[in-house]
Amino acid sequence: MRKMSSAVVAVAFVMQGSLAHADSLTPYFLFDGDSHIGYKIANGSVTPFETFSRGYPVAIRDSIWLGDVDDKGAREFTLNGLSTGRAIAGDQSFSQLLDGTAGPSNNFGVECCGATNSVTIANTDWSSQRVLFNIPFHGSGIAYDGLTGTLYVSEELLPTVRHYSLDGQLLDIFNLKQSLVGLAYEQASDSFWGFNRSTNNLVNFNRGGVVLQDIDIPGFTPSNPWAGEMPVAVSATPEPTSLMLLGTGVLLVARLRRHRARCSA
Repeated sequence: MRKMSSAVVAVAFVMQGSLAHADSLTPYFLFDGDSHIGYKIANGSVTPFETFSRGYPVAIRDSIWLGDVDDKGAREFTLNGLSTGRAIAGDQSFSQLLDGTAGPSNNFGVECCGATNSVTIANTDWSSQRVLFNIPFHGSGIAYDGLTGTLYVSEELLPTVRHYSLDGQLLDIFNLKQSLVGLAYEQASDSFWGFNRSTNNLVNFNRGGVVLQDIDIPGFTPSNPWAGEMPVAVSATPEPTSLMLLGTGVLLVARLRRHRARCSA
């Protein structure tokens, strides 16, 4: 496994065509636990920061709680990637927890690669993790939809995303034609994001499984990324005409509307 130096490195990235406005999206955090690295993708740059060995399942509110892939504990980081020193011991009840997401008062995780795989539920610091419901596939990403109170789960082996209620009822299934990890719900745009490990692109899609944006990040080649998340605010209801503070990122929706209006003129 490679170790990252403590020096902060910013890697510029550009958007393709009509995607230029996406530099104002809520910060997206991607985690490569095997390389001990987290990446904050925001404001036109990728900023890496050091985490810990095999830190994958993640939940982000006003701070980052990053769990161990085998439920061996979790550590807290600021939204700038600095360790707060807070940590908890895990129960080692699960293995191959590749992604996580923040709910209103709980975290949710997803397992991969076992004979039986589960969507899990835990406290906001990943303590007391337990089974929420089982899934008949290898999970690779999970996002909590704060608007509907449901979960979106991606599959490792197929380009499939499944939509579940919190009691495990399958509500919908769709094919994105590309496999995604690190699913995240963006409150401000009321849409979802994920990372395509094959292309190293960020992908934005809606509730119907329609891809809205496919963003190239030139020169960005993380080794083994799986977990991804966006900070969530207290209210999950999008406010299309207002400024919304999401973690450390501010999305100016009115500005985006003006941009789109100029593009269509």
